[in-house]
Amino acid sequence: MAPELVHPVPSDDVEGWSRQLILALMGDIHGDEFTTDVERRRGFLDPDRTWGARERGQWVATLATLARTITVPGCGGDNVELAADALTGVSVAATHRRRGLLRTMLTTSLQAAAERGDALSMLVAAEWPIYGRFGYAPAVDGASYTFRPRRSGGVAAADPHSVRAVDLAEAATLAPVIFDAACRLRAGQVQRLPQWWTRPFGAAGAAPQPSARASWYVHEGPNGPDGMLCWRTTRDFDLTGPLAAIDVPQFFAATPEAYRDLWGYLAGMDVVDEVNLGERAVDEQVRFLLADARALETKTVFDHVWLRLLDVPAALSARAYGVEGSLVLDVVDTAEPGYGAGRYELVSDISGARCTRTTAPADLRIDQRDLASVYLGGHRLHEVAIAGRVEELTPGALDRASVMFATTLLPVNQTGF
Repeated sequence: MAPELVHPVPSDDVEGWSRQLILALMGDIHGDEFTTDVERRRGFLDPDRTWGARERGQWVATLATLARTITVPGCGGDNVELAADALTGVSVAATHRRRGLLRTMLTTSLQAAAERGDALSMLVAAEWPIYGRFGYAPAVDGASYTFRPRRSGGVAAADPHSVRAVDLAEAATLAPVIFDAACRLRAGQVQRLPQWWTRPFGAAGAAPQPSARASWYVHEGPNGPDGMLCWRTTRDFDLTGPLAAIDVPQFFAATPEAYRDLWGYLAGMDVVDEVNLGERAVDEQVRFLLADARALETKTVFDHVWLRLLDVPAALSARAYGVEGSLVLDVVDTAEPGYGAGRYELVSDISGARCTRTTAPADLRIDQRDLASVYLGGHRLHEVAIAGRVEELTPGALDRASVMFATTLLPVNQTGF
């Protein structure tokens, strides 16, 4: 019996659909947390944006998309939000691999995104090899760190007196506002809808994340709260052994002052000699605040957000560029049906950018995947060109394009989806 493809997925079937997804991702389907998770999914999944496959009444594949925004480079460092299709909840049971289920669901979901007019689709890839064949490419990297505050050196020019503790209720009120402001400082930040915040604070019956059991702190700037972090203990301190270790699951700052002072607070904590942070920028700026930058150890650098351009003119027109100039791109898109393929003229000036189809001679031939990788400034054209999918047709075009697509800071994303 061939699996039955299901779209939309009825709300009554979310429990079975979720069971297949959670099992595929090595999660726990037993206990109250699973029940809570099912109800949470029932609240935010749109049946019309949810796909799956069943065989003999059992779900064997899942896929969903969400309406989200992502920050893209804007003029003067004020990044802007671009509506995007966010792919999530993808799974195929090990018993049903290589039967075309993922291709059917994903091809259909991308077609729906293109028909809606989404400029791009994005995802977090569980495994690297899966999504390149559908036109996705890594665009935003992330990093995790261990900070050793007891190492010689500390944070300079920081004022931890501007940091104060807040209870969970006040943190829940302040966090969404501060995070929205902080998002504008870098490209790559995925939108957090109001319901996203229920889990960090254990609200609305959601199963609380570790940050709901953490200690929350806010930075008070001249114009009010402009930075937040929370931490939780992962190792207690020993009078005759190692000092304490903490995790920092949330840390976002909307001003340089808040960023410096929150790091100053972490550096000045008593009885702590290990601070672990995840989902941070690869170019973490605190290195230049430290008298000894080796106090910040890079644990991992990972590919985080992958992009697939669906409407090249809309995507390239939405962002600002490093310099004024023009460029004709011949975009090759070998992932069927080739949404990004075409020749486009990109013009950047003081008023912004515009990208339109053209028949003019191309300056650069580039694969859509490579264009997606450099779109947010997370990778450089010279970096991706090693794969042989970027061809300079006009002398100097590669250097010019590299400068145009570069950003002042690397993109980062701190929001799962």
